[in-house]
Amino acid sequence: MPHADPGRPPRRRKPCDRRPPDGFARSGVRPVTASKTEFHRRLGNALANDRLRTALRRALPELRERRDARMAEVDWEGLRADLTLRKAKAIDDLPALIERFTTEAEAVGAKVYRAVDAEEARRIVTAICRAKKAKLVVKSKSMATEEIGLTDHLESQGITAVETDLGEWIIQLAGERPSHLIAPAIHKTREEVAQLFAKVVGHPVADDTASLVAVARKELRQSFIDADIGITGGNALIAETGTLMLVTNEGNADLATTLPSVHIAVVGIEKIVPTIDDAIAIVKLLARSGTGQKITSYTQFITGPSRSADIELKSQIGVHGPKEVHFVLLDNGRTAMRDDPFFRDALSCIRCGACSNVCPSYLEVGGHVFGHIYTGPIGLVVSPWHHGTESVAHEQGLCMGCNACDTVCPVSIPLASLITDVRAKAVEKVGMPWAKKLFLRQWSTPERIDRLTGWLATFQDPLRRNGNVRLPFGALAQEKSLPAVADRPLHYRAREITSTNPKSPDLRIAMFPSCIIDHFLPNAGYAAARVLQALGAEVHVVEGRRCCGLPQLNGGDRSTAITMAKAA
Repeated sequence: MPHADPGRPPRRRKPCDRRPPDGFARSGVRPVTASKTEFHRRLGNALANDRLRTALRRALPELRERRDARMAEVDWEGLRADLTLRKAKAIDDLPALIERFTTEAEAVGAKVYRAVDAEEARRIVTAICRAKKAKLVVKSKSMATEEIGLTDHLESQGITAVETDLGEWIIQLAGERPSHLIAPAIHKTREEVAQLFAKVVGHPVADDTASLVAVARKELRQSFIDADIGITGGNALIAETGTLMLVTNEGNADLATTLPSVHIAVVGIEKIVPTIDDAIAIVKLLARSGTGQKITSYTQFITGPSRSADIELKSQIGVHGPKEVHFVLLDNGRTAMRDDPFFRDALSCIRCGACSNVCPSYLEVGGHVFGHIYTGPIGLVVSPWHHGTESVAHEQGLCMGCNACDTVCPVSIPLASLITDVRAKAVEKVGMPWAKKLFLRQWSTPERIDRLTGWLATFQDPLRRNGNVRLPFGALAQEKSLPAVADRPLHYRAREITSTNPKSPDLRIAMFPSCIIDHFLPNAGYAAARVLQALGAEVHVVEGRRCCGLPQLNGGDRSTAITMAKAA
């Protein structure tokens, strides 16, 4: 039976009720700081990288199309609502679930450790490796181990760590980090991969996918056989049985959890769910959301070390699989997230990457610019809790607030609004660019807006083309245009638009034009009013000038946004 309460709605809030996420400061993580200059260097390089754009355009549109096709086959909204409720209930009950999972996992022979932060998690894994005198470990794909920098740490301790997921191996050879939650090397073209593999094998490699996969299969196979320890992440931990669930496609996780004598799973505590039914609810949406598959090639359920009772019914540990299974339950800011009444929703993330797949900014620059260790929209939300606000202080500005990520999230995380919270905190930490600050100050009252738009109207004519203004500066602005300031704002036409004698007297609509519609797109507001009138409504356009504060809210100036919203 499901543990979710079907009557419990997902959390939501009004924009002006939001506050800066003060939990970042007490999450126990060490801030990672990237300068504005360094960010702009990476941004400029990404925008100028034609190969990156080719790789992203080969992959992301197809992922979106496949995802949409698979969702059309099922009750997407129903499955989404069910999983949202299940995950929310699990986060509510997380302390008890951690205790239950620990008890059940240890009862079947596994060992469970709790790591408060990345440093402790690395120390635990290193201690296990040293106790087993391990020289070689094989890793399957794991964002949790990326989060704590495990591979580099093991290498620094003299332990060879080989990434066996194809995408992870590619970026390990390239000396890079993942650029996508489920497709680590999505930023690489097959031609670039062929060049990397040629260096490994010492001769040219064909750049077709089949040839590249054959090289990886041959080169990695011996590592599985020779490895002392296999390290994985986890898609879910099932509390009622102490079980690890792994969802993969390549088969490398099966080898990494079977051939070595020791298996270590590093898993965030938010991955714990009450029952196998809850885990299956994740399976129903994970592949459909991420890769556009009905289900992945492999779904493993691992409950303790391998065992057999085939000889006189005497149970023996460690037959064909590992003799030892170790779970490292990673906190690293997650408890602080859970204590925040709004950011706790982000703990429901199942790491499908769908938000990146639909993000227009990600399509332009990729994950090495858009995010930190965790990339894309969800990366902007969770990175401050794991690596400090500074880790995405500049990257958060790439979010355009289009809300595309909200529409595809399988657990209904309000990503767009949470990113505005991160932006407000980032502004507190690193400040706001002077030009943006000056603009928002001038766009703060109707009188100031009138003066500013009047000034803009005076100087926009040389740049005006077909009703738009083409900006001559900035790497992004060169390919974009902005609407020109209108000759006549919409509020001048309020009485003209307001209708009388409607066809449907009971249908009355009050229209509050935003400042953007009023000054830049008045024809759109006028057309909307006429459509409503044609449908029989009585439309009243509110006279006067108002601004709700949305530009300030989206810009990170929360206090001014609240003041303006109250005055509107």
